[in-house]
Amino acid sequence: MRKLLVFSLMGLFFIGIAVAQDKNVPCDRQCLEGFVNQYLVAMVAHDASKAPLATNVRYTENAKLLSLPKPAEGLWVTATSLDPYKFYIADRKAGQVAFVGLVKESDKTALLSMRLKVANQKITEVESIVVRNMNEENLWTLRTPPSEFGRALAPEERISRDELVRISSVYFDGIVKINSKLVPWHDECYRLENGMWTAGPKLPPEIAFHEPKNAAAPKMPGPGSGGAFGRGRCAEAFDSGVFALIESIQPRRTPVVDEERGVTWGVYMFNHPGVETVKMPDGSTQKAAYFAGQPNSMPMSELFKIKGGKIRDIMAVGVVNPYKSGSGWE
Repeated sequence: MRKLLVFSLMGLFFIGIAVAQDKNVPCDRQCLEGFVNQYLVAMVAHDASKAPLATNVRYTENAKLLSLPKPAEGLWVTATSLDPYKFYIADRKAGQVAFVGLVKESDKTALLSMRLKVANQKITEVESIVVRNMNEENLWTLRTPPSEFGRALAPEERISRDELVRISSVYFDGIVKINSKLVPWHDECYRLENGMWTAGPKLPPEIAFHEPKNAAAPKMPGPGSGGAFGRGRCAEAFDSGVFALIESIQPRRTPVVDEERGVTWGVYMFNHPGVETVKMPDGSTQKAAYFAGQPNSMPMSELFKIKGGKIRDIMAVGVVNPYKSGSGWE
C-alpha cells in the first residue's frame, strides 16, 4: 500500500512538472491543475522545496495566516497522505485554481477546500479551509466527486463571468433576507455541507450510489428544521427562518470562476452573534436553532455549479472561528 501511494504521488509530481515547466506558455487548465498536484505532493512530503512557491507566498489555513515554507505550519506538518477523492476548478483568466479533496492526518480524514494563485510559474497565494474531525457518517457523500463540477456546459447554458459572480452572491442575499425568491434555483438543486446532505430531495446518481441503506436525514432542533435540514428543496431552507440567526455574510469573495463549466469557488464569512431567539418571517419569535449563546464567524468555502443561470450543485466547506475574526484576505 505504501509503495502504491509513493508511485501515485510521484506520478502527480511529474505531471505537474511537465505542464508547468515552460514559462512561455499560458497556464491552461492542465497547467493549473499541475500546480495543485505539485503543491499537494510537496505538502504530504513535508518538503516545500518540491513545490514552485514564490519567495513571498501568502498562506492561510482556516482564515489564519500561517508560515510557509520556513517554518511550515498547519497541513504542511500534519498531512500524511492523499485520498483519491478530488476535483479542480480552473480559472485561466485569473491565473487561479481551486481544489476540493480529502487528505489524511495520520488515521484521521480531513476535508480540504483550497485556492492557489499562480504568477510567473510560481504559487503566490494559498488559501485553504480544512475541516478536521469529520463525521464518519457523512463520508459516503465524498466517495465520488459531483460530475457536474467537471463537465463543460453547452454554449446555450453558459453565462458571463460577471453574472456567475453575481448569482453566487445573490445566494447569500437570499439567506440573509430570508427570501428564496431572490435566488435562481435549478430543479435539481441540492447542497452538501462538510459532506452532510442538507438540502435537495435527490442527489446526483454518482453520489447517491454510495448512500447507506440506513442513512437518515440530519436532525437539528429549532424552527424550520424539516425544511432546512430534512432534505427538502433548496428554497425551503431559506424561507423556513432557520437561518435568521445569521447576522451577516460579509466579506464575500469569489476569486475563482470557471466560465466553461459554470463553476465558482469563493470564501464567504458567516457571522453569528449567538442570539438566543430569532424573529421568524411571520413575525413570531422562536428559539435559535443552533449557535445560541455561541458567537462565532465561519469562513465558508462555497462552490456553485450554475447551469443556464440557475444554481444546481452547492458544496460548502466551513469551520467555526472567533466572532468577526475575518477571512485573512481583507
